[in-house]
Amino acid sequence: MTNVIIIEDDSKVACELKEMIEQTGSDFKVCAILHTVLDARVWLMSNKAPQLIFCDIQLADGLGFEIFRNLPIAAPVIFSTSYDEYALKAFENNGIDYLLKPINNTRLQKSLRKFVQLKELFVEGNSLYNKRINNSVSYMNGYKSSLLVYYQDKIIPISMDKLDFIYYNNYTVTVHSQNTHYETRDTLNNIITTLNPRDFFRANRQFIIHRKAVTSIQQYFGRKLLIGTVSPTPEPIIISKANASEFLKWVEGVNYQSPLPLILENARFIN
Repeated sequence: MTNVIIIEDDSKVACELKEMIEQTGSDFKVCAILHTVLDARVWLMSNKAPQLIFCDIQLADGLGFEIFRNLPIAAPVIFSTSYDEYALKAFENNGIDYLLKPINNTRLQKSLRKFVQLKELFVEGNSLYNKRINNSVSYMNGYKSSLLVYYQDKIIPISMDKLDFIYYNNYTVTVHSQNTHYETRDTLNNIITTLNPRDFFRANRQFIIHRKAVTSIQQYFGRKLLIGTVSPTPEPIIISKANASEFLKWVEGVNYQSPLPLILENARFIN
């Protein structure tokens, strides 16, 4: 649902515009009609920002551009006026289109389609941008974004976001993801150095677990912790008394453990 506000000093024009917008379909809803620069500024400072603004340029108490002065409004604006002299200034004030009055339905629909196309473009662009940023940060930090595993005589990458835990047993390391496991030729000690410590924790000599996989934490014998995970583990995951406090901080996101102490602590383990 796209929330729209109309800023128009002519009540009849405002009502007609509202009707045309909402007849476009259920994707648009006019949540407010405002008539002056002052009313609009007060409303925008007191309410959640709309996703689209229709704004008349010549209002009773000033120009529509004055509404957005010193206000952190990111919503796109479709300006309307009886004159074409303000077109350039409109595009300097979040304007995405400029409608000359009287506004007809055909021209309005074209404007709304333009808004939808721009919205989809920015959503897709932001998603791609965020993905690239996350990958770049992982690369700069030296953390892997995926792990190579062996599956049916093939080497395939598994995204770190999809990992639940990594398990060592009997000289074999397996990567577990969404109730499926894969074999890797690397060791836990080598793997932990390439993982982001905000997301992964070396639980003991046999397990590395992902934060998102932790579903429960129970007190265990000798002040140890028993960890429940989203998918079954080959054996219980036990956090030692010495690591319990650090683990709880890590789960809460209060702190995260550098891999170095665990690497040194577990260097004597052969895996």
